[in-house]
Amino acid sequence: MDSYSSGMPEKSYKKFTPDIEFTKDTYVIIGSGVGGLCTAVFLAKAGKKVVILEQHYTPGGFTHTFKRRKGLVWDVGVHYVGNMDEKSGLRRIFNYLSDNKLEWDPMGDPYDVAYVGGRKFEFVGGKENFRKKFYEYFPNDTVAIDKYLELLQKSTKKNLLYFMQKAFPRILNIFLGPLFRKIQKPLSRRTTYEVLSDLTDNKELIAVLCAQCGNYGLSPKESSFASHCIVINHFMEGGYYPRGGANRIHETIVDNLESLGVPVFIKAKVDKIITKGKVIKGLLINGKEYSCRNVISNAGAHNTFQRLLDVPSKNKRISGLKEINPSTCHLCLYIGLNRSDVELKLPKYNIWWYADIDTDRILNDKDNLSKDKLSFAYISFPSAKDSLWPSKHPDQATIQLIGRAWYDDFSKYENEPWLNRGEEYDSIKEQFKEKGLSLLKELYPQLEGHIIHAEVSTPVSTRKFSNYSQGEIYGVTHAPERYTTRALRPRTHIKGLYLTGQDITLVGVGGAMGSGILTATTIIKWNMSKQFKEIAAKY
Repeated sequence: MDSYSSGMPEKSYKKFTPDIEFTKDTYVIIGSGVGGLCTAVFLAKAGKKVVILEQHYTPGGFTHTFKRRKGLVWDVGVHYVGNMDEKSGLRRIFNYLSDNKLEWDPMGDPYDVAYVGGRKFEFVGGKENFRKKFYEYFPNDTVAIDKYLELLQKSTKKNLLYFMQKAFPRILNIFLGPLFRKIQKPLSRRTTYEVLSDLTDNKELIAVLCAQCGNYGLSPKESSFASHCIVINHFMEGGYYPRGGANRIHETIVDNLESLGVPVFIKAKVDKIITKGKVIKGLLINGKEYSCRNVISNAGAHNTFQRLLDVPSKNKRISGLKEINPSTCHLCLYIGLNRSDVELKLPKYNIWWYADIDTDRILNDKDNLSKDKLSFAYISFPSAKDSLWPSKHPDQATIQLIGRAWYDDFSKYENEPWLNRGEEYDSIKEQFKEKGLSLLKELYPQLEGHIIHAEVSTPVSTRKFSNYSQGEIYGVTHAPERYTTRALRPRTHIKGLYLTGQDITLVGVGGAMGSGILTATTIIKWNMSKQFKEIAAKY
């Protein structure tokens, strides 16, 4: 079976109907991922009329979950979130978005564990705790560790300035944009490996410092150091998981939006964004044309400019975007167990498993799927992280194991019918399943005899449900070229068309939320200060 999202959601949502109309001042948001939902809340609070369109049968993008037999549930994209302690700004913003309905469970320490070449390394919350742990692991590299942590700290303001300038009005961007981009350039234009190699020649230390690189989908020699810094800083204080499951993120925000009068429609497939010259004219939804003047696309930059626009753009910045690759894609093994996490002694922490210290070779080994054993895997235990799971799903547990994949290996199956893509396709999934289960049992022998469900999703599964043409999960690549384009910003060259979502900021729930703030700021400008004051005072 092709998984990813075939189990129906617990809550019912409004289905888009042909009689719906938009007023001339309505902001129509394409896609209901966190970026679109966040943008909608800030616009609605500013008095704007907003409508959200979702092509799927459930909103939430990669925050949604799916069910299988006996009530087993898995998340499809949110495995943990950083910076969610009660005093953090990110936590306050999510309180604002969800009207204080979204709660978080801390994962504790360690929140991540890396197995690199047979050695075990724990990632713990807090910079000084991190420093102490890595001193113990690498006693001869304390100077390099100190310099690394210093670089991480200094990167925060530089990256913030880079993203801030994306929301500047045109005139302000002309004068200050180049300066802010120049300040951040030394971080973004070099690879993670290049920067770390300046600090140390210890390959094992570099491999361990980059063990969490799957969070942005690129190996050390491919990724921009700016992307690495943002993601590592995001998790520096530890990991958190939405209480009640990843679906609680979009459920609580949608509930808040409905109370603000913002409808969220499912089964609303936007076929085309219709333009007249360089102005938005309307949308083609489920085959019917609708007039509107303001569109916010949360469908991804490549999708927006290369697939949704009715007329191909001749804008130089947009044309250059075609040369920037999409991010990585993956295979995911979903496992269900007939015993609780406590009984099976399963952890809350995630596992990053590498066969040896050459992480670049491992993550770019396109022959890995044909080998006897997996050389890389990311393992998550969603049921163990959720404090409400035991009361809702007694004597059950779930695990996910993810491996890297390449869309070229699966593209020939993309037009085959879902759930019936042929024996060859099923054989590839079966091989990955067996190798994934073998690794899991090697790490946790107690799983033997308790696995009651196991299935695999592929890049074509992701393509079907997320509409990313290459089955990518992180939007545009997080390589240095991501930071060279001026196309990844909220305001586009077409009047009335805006972007939101992870492409204009960075991967993940936090990145998508940040994109919502940037897009809303671009539209309502200084009125955002009122909302930030409300967040500081009440949340």
